[in-house]
Amino acid sequence: MKICYVSPEFFAWGIHGGFGYLTRSLSTSLASRGFEVSVVTRRRKGQRRMEFIDGVKVLGYESYDNYPKILSSFRSRVASLDVFKAVNSDIYHSQAVSYSSLVAQRASPNKLHIITFQDPYDENEWKKIAKVDPRYRFTPSHRLRIDFESRVLSTACKRANSLYSQAHFLIPKAKNLFNINRSIGFLPNPVNIPRGSCEKSTVPSFCFLARWDPQKRVEVFFNLARVFPSFKFVAMGHGHDAQRDHELRKIYSRIPNLVLTGFVSEDEKSRILAESWALINTSIREALPVSFLESLAHKTPIISGENPDNLTSNYGYLVYRENFVSAIKQLLADKERKTKGEQGRRLIEKVYESKKVVDQHLKVYEKLMEDA
Repeated sequence: MKICYVSPEFFAWGIHGGFGYLTRSLSTSLASRGFEVSVVTRRRKGQRRMEFIDGVKVLGYESYDNYPKILSSFRSRVASLDVFKAVNSDIYHSQAVSYSSLVAQRASPNKLHIITFQDPYDENEWKKIAKVDPRYRFTPSHRLRIDFESRVLSTACKRANSLYSQAHFLIPKAKNLFNINRSIGFLPNPVNIPRGSCEKSTVPSFCFLARWDPQKRVEVFFNLARVFPSFKFVAMGHGHDAQRDHELRKIYSRIPNLVLTGFVSEDEKSRILAESWALINTSIREALPVSFLESLAHKTPIISGENPDNLTSNYGYLVYRENFVSAIKQLLADKERKTKGEQGRRLIEKVYESKKVVDQHLKVYEKLMEDA
């Protein structure tokens, strides 16, 4: 059985997004079990047309970034057609529905195609993002583009052999957005469970784990450090916009109890999560980010205004009306805060643990092959 992942990114060449992380995790896990695994993604700086990473064949198609945005997207998808044909896999698994899903279906119409909904955006979410990022101002032309994209991508959903979602709450959203009238299964994302006891620091410590882009509102986290000067705040990650990233560091690096790490290794990330009292997520909107799962795997509760699959309300502290200060005070006063983290860890072990999730993916693939 040969498997190809269709993904907007891969966790390499300085790309550190959630899509890339889960694609690399799934693909390398399957490759380590002896399967022939490929990933097709847009080429990034420093990436060759084809290379092997941890046993996975990663093929990149041209991005045409020097073209206008609409034209570059069209040219890159045309360029990817031959790449998908050359892969010649049995199963093409799209990590999110996209134009690339349609291209893969067109390139290999007689092969099996799966789509997992990772982060579908409806109109309400675009409006939320527009509040913090003027590039996505909700103009009539923007609305038309979203409507057009939804109609086109619904075709990919109809052509797919199976549809899945990484979170339960995304299923009705995907059905409504892409006009789907068949079942969508639950197929979780994998997370590694750390070894060790995950002992919390003696001084209250809080961490941020996300890219420093406008919708993540990292400045909210920075300013919490000013409100609680005797506590430690650690902000992992960086922004896609190098200039904005530089400006943020210049402005906020003077806060003495705020640590700005930049990108960290997996070991360092695990250490920070393990000693933190909570992961603070300040995003204007979320699907179910990998960081939530990683946090709970380290017995670390979540503080967030987002509540995907009730993870925040069940295993952390839900923020109401943007009052993060109140949520932190609630955690500090809660004698059961460690219990929340421990219960979250048990959920991860039961549902999201990497080996179990890879086994679940394999069962899906094998069933598709049997029924084909």
